[in-house]
Amino acid sequence: MADLTRRRLLAAGALSLAAPSVLAACGADRPERPDRQAQDGRPHGEVNVWLHGSQETGPQFEKLVHRYIDEFGVDVKLLYLPVAQLDAKLLTAFGGGTPPDVFKIGHWSFPSHAGKERLAPIDPRAFGAPDVATVLGRYEPGTVAPLSYRGQAYGVPIDLNPAMLYYRRDRFEEAGLDPDKPPATWEEVADHSKRLTSADGRRVGLQWLYGDPQWALMTLTALIKGGGGELVSADGTRASLDTEHGIRALEYFAGIGNPRLSNPLGALGLFYSGEAAMVVSGAFLGPALERLGEDTLKPGKDYGVAPMPRWEGGRAVVPAYTWGWGVAAASKNGFTAWHLINYLQGRESVTANLENGIVIPATGWRDAGPRGTSELMGIAASGIPDADFGPAIPAALELAKAASSACDAVAHGRSTPARAAKDFDATIRLAL
Repeated sequence: MADLTRRRLLAAGALSLAAPSVLAACGADRPERPDRQAQDGRPHGEVNVWLHGSQETGPQFEKLVHRYIDEFGVDVKLLYLPVAQLDAKLLTAFGGGTPPDVFKIGHWSFPSHAGKERLAPIDPRAFGAPDVATVLGRYEPGTVAPLSYRGQAYGVPIDLNPAMLYYRRDRFEEAGLDPDKPPATWEEVADHSKRLTSADGRRVGLQWLYGDPQWALMTLTALIKGGGGELVSADGTRASLDTEHGIRALEYFAGIGNPRLSNPLGALGLFYSGEAAMVVSGAFLGPALERLGEDTLKPGKDYGVAPMPRWEGGRAVVPAYTWGWGVAAASKNGFTAWHLINYLQGRESVTANLENGIVIPATGWRDAGPRGTSELMGIAASGIPDADFGPAIPAALELAKAASSACDAVAHGRSTPARAAKDFDATIRLAL
C-alpha cells in the first residue's frame, strides 16, 4: 500500500535496511511447546519483529525494546524495512513459510492476510486480560475495527491518522482571506482555492496528494460518502465509481490543485514552500513541519489546522488510516509476541510517540504528554468519532490503486470523470 508520503517526508532519517538489529538477552529460553508461555504467564525465547521506522522514532523504540529484554530475558530481533517495501517483503516471507513473529502493517493489509489465515487472533492472556473485549476496550472506540476481519480482532493500533486540513495563514492573508476562519466545507475549499491560485498555476490553493493510492481512496471516501453516496457496498461485494456521487467526486478532484507542480516531498513539500496554501494530511505532518522548518514555519503563526471539510448540509466523514501490530499465525512463540506488543503499547510509548505525531489511541492518550493537549491533537481526537477507514475487504490494495488511477487520470486531463469512473468499475469488478 502507499507510504502515505511519510517516507519521502522523513527520507533523510530512514533507518538502515541492511541487517537485522539483534537485541539479545543471554541465556533466554526457547519455549519447549507453544502453550508453555501461557501456562506460566511469562514470555520466553526469541521474537522476530519487522517494522518501518525513522531517525526520530527508532531510538525511542529500541530503548523500550532493550528494557523489555532486560526485564523478561527475551531475545528480540528487529528488522527495519523501508515502508514502501514492507508489504512485498512480508508477502514473500509468508509465501516461503518464514514470516516474522511480529510485524507492523497498515490496516488495509489486515483483511487480505486474515482471509488467507496468516494472522493470529489477539491472545488476551498476553495482555493480562480475561478476554479480547477487555483488550480492545483499552483503545478509543472505533480505532480497533480496521484491524479486525469478520468479527475477529487481529491487531492493535499504532500511528492513527484521521485526516485534517492544513492551511497557510500567510497565503490566506495575501489573498484577503481570514486566517482565523479556514474553510469548513468543500464548497468553501473550492472558492478559497480559486482565490489562492495564481494565473500561471504555480501557486495553488488546495493541493492533492497525487499518485498515492491510499490517499486517493481516502479522498474519494470523503467526497462520495460525505455527499450521501457509497463507493463500496456494505457487504464489500460491489464497488462503483460510475454513479452520480462518484462522478461528482472526480469532477471536484479535477477542478482543484495542479498535478504538474513538483517537489521532492510532494504536496507536503509544496505546502512547506508556500506554493500550496492547503493540503489534507494526518497528525504526523505537524511535528514533521517543525523538523523541516525549525523556526521558519510555526503552528498558529505561519500555518493552521482545521477539521476535515464536509459538503454543505452533508455529514462529517473523516477518512483515516492506522498502522497496527500483528502476529503471524505460524509463529511458534505467539504468546511472547503478543506480550511484547502489549509492552510496546504502554504509557511511556504513547507519550514518546506523540512527540513525533504518532498517535497510539489508547484511552486517555491526549493526557500522556504535552503534545497531546495541542490544537493539532485536539483536531485529531475530534475526528475519531467520524473516522472512516474504508472497506475491510481483501481487495483493499486493488481498490486503492484503482482509485489512484482514476484520480490521476482526471487530474492530468487524460480522461473525463465519466470515462475514468467506468474504467475504475471495470478494473475493480475483477478484484472483488
